[in-house]
Amino acid sequence: MEDRSNYWLRRKLSRRSTIRGAAITGVGAGAFALVGCGDDDDDDSSSNGNNQGLLPTVAASPTVAKQPKPGGAFSFQMPNIPNTLDPYTVTSFQTAYLNGLSYSKMLRFKAGTPDVAPADNTMEPDIAQKMPEQPDELTYVFKLKPNVKFHNGRQLTSEDIRYAYDRYLNYDKSVHKTGLSFIDKMEMPDPATFKITTKVPYADTTFYLGGNIGSWIGPKEHAESPEATTKMLGSGPFIHTSTEANVSMSFKKNPDYFDKPYPYFEEVKVFGVSDLAKRVADFASKQVNLTWLFLPEPRDQLLKQRPDAQKEETQGIGGYIYLRTDKPPFNDKRVRQAISMGINRKAIRDAITKGEGVPDQLYFVGYPFARQVKDLPQAKYWDYNVAEAKKLMAAAIGEGKTIDTTWSHADITAYGQEYLDTATLAQSQLKDIGLNITDNSQPYTTSYLKTTYQGDYEGMGHSPRAVAYWMDYVTERFTMKPKRGRINLSYVKDDKLEALMDKQRSQLKMEERLQTVRQIEELVAEEQYEIYFSTDTRTYFWDKDITNYRPTAWFPYTHIMKTWRDA
Repeated sequence: MEDRSNYWLRRKLSRRSTIRGAAITGVGAGAFALVGCGDDDDDDSSSNGNNQGLLPTVAASPTVAKQPKPGGAFSFQMPNIPNTLDPYTVTSFQTAYLNGLSYSKMLRFKAGTPDVAPADNTMEPDIAQKMPEQPDELTYVFKLKPNVKFHNGRQLTSEDIRYAYDRYLNYDKSVHKTGLSFIDKMEMPDPATFKITTKVPYADTTFYLGGNIGSWIGPKEHAESPEATTKMLGSGPFIHTSTEANVSMSFKKNPDYFDKPYPYFEEVKVFGVSDLAKRVADFASKQVNLTWLFLPEPRDQLLKQRPDAQKEETQGIGGYIYLRTDKPPFNDKRVRQAISMGINRKAIRDAITKGEGVPDQLYFVGYPFARQVKDLPQAKYWDYNVAEAKKLMAAAIGEGKTIDTTWSHADITAYGQEYLDTATLAQSQLKDIGLNITDNSQPYTTSYLKTTYQGDYEGMGHSPRAVAYWMDYVTERFTMKPKRGRINLSYVKDDKLEALMDKQRSQLKMEERLQTVRQIEELVAEEQYEIYFSTDTRTYFWDKDITNYRPTAWFPYTHIMKTWRDA
C-alpha cells in the first residue's frame, strides 16, 4: 500500500457521489469521467487500508446560485510565454491553453465550473447551436450559432470551418495532419450548416472536434498572414491585445462574443514564469489570481502561506520514456522490459512528490475502465528488480555487455525542475543494469519541440503525458499509418496492435470497445513500447473571491469566460 497521505488514496467517494459527478453513458462523459472505486462509505476522512486505488476528484462541488458580477481583471500563471501562436503549426500545450481565450471550436469542454468534475470530458456547443444531428453512423450535421464573428469583424460561416479543417489536414507546415483523417467529406449546404461524413464509424468524432488542439477555427486572411505566429485572432471570448516577449500576454473582453453574457472579466493577463520559487512567491504575495499547477512540496508551502485561497487537487501523469524501437538494441522487448524493471519508481516518488502517486500505465490508472498496474498480468515489469533486469539484458545483448545511448528531453522552462530530476534519477538507476546514458537537455521551444517531440532523436527520450480526453489517443501514440499517427515517438510498428486500434476506433458500444481496450492495455504492457513512471498530485490555487471557477484536466482556458470576481 502506498503512503496514505496520498490525496488520491485517502479520498473515498460513495456511489451517490459518483453519480452526482458524472453519469456513465455510452462514450460520453462516462468514458473519461474519473470515478472512484472505493466503498459506499460517505466518510472522506477515514482510511481502512482496503482502498482499491486512485480516487480522483469526480463529484460535482455543491454550488450556491450567485448573480454574476461583470467587470474587473483576472491574471494567471504559466511556465512561459509561447514564442509562436499559430494553431496550425504548433503542438505546444502552452499555446493550446491560451488558444482557448481567443479561438473557438465547433464544440468545447463543459468542464471549468464547480458543478463539473475536472476530468469530465462532456462536450457542449461552442460555435455549433447544439450537438450534431447524426442521421447515420457516418454523418454529423452542425447548425452554427448566428452572429459568430471573428475579432476582425467578419462573420464566421461554414466555409471558414471547412478551410480550417482542410488547413489542418493539408497545409504543408501543419503538425495536425493526422488528427482529422477520419473525415471523408465536408459539405456546406448553406453558410450556417456544416456537414461531415466520416470514412468509417468513428466513436470519438465529437470529442476530437471539441477537444483537440488541432481543431481551432481561425480565418483564412489571418492564418495566411505574417501575423499568424505573433497574434491570436479567432472568434473566442477574449481578444489578444499584446505580448511582452518571455514575460506576459494581455487580452480584453470581446464585446461581440456570440455567447452572451460571457465573458465577465474586462481584461485577462497571463504571466510566463519558469522559476518555481517565483510562481509560489507571486501567488503568496497576491500578484496573480490563479496559479499554475504545483506538486506536493510547493503545494504545502502555499497551504501555509495562503490559507485563504481556494484550491483543487487533480491527478496528473508523471511522464514516460520512449525509445527507438525500430533499431537495436531497443527493438528487443527484453531490453525495454529490463529498463522498466531497472527504474525504482518509489524512490523517484519519494524524492520528488513526497511519495504521492502510484505506478502508471498507458491507460491512465484514474479511469474507471483502467486497471492499476498491480492488477495487470504484466505487473512484474513495473517492479524494481535489478537482478531480473540484468538477466533480461544479458539474454538480449550478451553477458557482461552494456548499452551506450542518449536521453533527450526538454529543459526546465516547460515542465519544471521535477521533470528534470526524474530524468536524472532514472538515468542514475539504469546505470546499474548496464545503460550508459548521455543526457541531452534541449531548449523547449527552439529545439525540443522541433526535433525530439517530432521524432527526430536517437536512443531514448522523455516527456510528460497529457490526460487524454478521447479513447482513440492510443492510435496517435502507436500507429505508423499515413495520416493517422502523430506522436508515435517509439516508432512502434505492430500489426496486432494496429488491428486492435482500428477495431476500437469504430466500436460505438462502450461495452464492446472496453473489451478491445483491455487487450491493447495488456499488449502494450507486455511490449513496454513506452515506459511509464508514476502518477502525481497537482494542485491549483486561486483567490477566495474568484467565483464560478474550477480547474480542468484539459488544455484550453476557455472556461475563464464563465468566471467572475465576487467582490
